[in-house]
Amino acid sequence: MTVGGYLAEAGLAAARAESPEAAVADYRRAVQELMASNRQAAAVGNNLNQLARHLNSEQALPEREVVRGLLARVQDVLDEVDQAVEYLVRR
Repeated sequence: MTVGGYLAEAGLAAARAESPEAAVADYRRAVQELMASNRQAAAVGNNLNQLARHLNSEQALPEREVVRGLLARVQDVLDEVDQAVEYLVRR
């Protein structure tokens, strides 16, 4: 998010709220949590790249259930990030 975009969204949140300071603080906290989840998703992406490199090598393959479990966890993280973005957009 650009600085201008953040300021515009924070301003709109403050204008709509009964307590502008609280609204801006809530919005800031939500943005910070979303940024943290993006960092976590990037770390998971790094792990997926390592897994793909391993699978493309001639080394022994991990058990399918391990790979499926990892992919399910990745999907859960992405779903939560999508939900957070939708929540912020609807506000």
